[in-house]
Amino acid sequence: MELVITTSGTIGAGKTTWSERIAEHFGVSVLREKVDGNPFLAKYYDDPKMYSFHLQVYFLNHRFKAIKEALKHPNTVLDRSIYEDGLIFAKLQFMNGSMDTDSYKTYQDLLGNMMQELVDLHEGQALIKKSPDLLVHLDGSFDEIQRRVKKRGRPFEQTDNNPELLQYYKDLYELYKTFVQEYTALGISPVYVLDIDKYDIENPEHVAEVMAGIEKVLIEKRGFAFPEQKGDSK
Repeated sequence: MELVITTSGTIGAGKTTWSERIAEHFGVSVLREKVDGNPFLAKYYDDPKMYSFHLQVYFLNHRFKAIKEALKHPNTVLDRSIYEDGLIFAKLQFMNGSMDTDSYKTYQDLLGNMMQELVDLHEGQALIKKSPDLLVHLDGSFDEIQRRVKKRGRPFEQTDNNPELLQYYKDLYELYKTFVQEYTALGISPVYVLDIDKYDIENPEHVAEVMAGIEKVLIEKRGFAFPEQKGDSK
């Protein structure tokens, strides 16, 4: 039976790396957020007002495709939640003036239509669910996240001599402080919060502790941890 886990967290939190480790542990595949080949990402960092809408629609379309792929081929880890698009990124673009009211409304309408289509897909195929079994949210200090961004080394992500970009990261960080609460209120799925200051992915003992924690939440909230256990939990 199927297992779908989604990871969330701000830029630089380590979603892709942890998603790969989680997928390996549970014996499932990982669908990665598309950064390489994104035609708008570097342009956005140069000119947010010009490219914020283009970038958010690009990511939304990619996320929607990834979710549909996960629905067709379950047993997947998605390395970003579609709920972050609306609750965090597009919201911040609107709040900081990078996206105007008409663009923001159009984006929210598009997101709503896409989410409804997922509901329709779910209702049309009884064995497919539209929500993940678990959200793994990566959380940590702002300093640790910035250290990771710097270490990753993507030129367009660096804040040296770019106070506007540093402020953007700070604003994102503030919005993420309430993301888990908002996500939980929507009743989408259980949540496991992974403290990236506490757990080092290069430390096998830390990784084992995280995986045990994820298994514990899945068993408590979903009645199974590994895909092959799902049909045996009733």
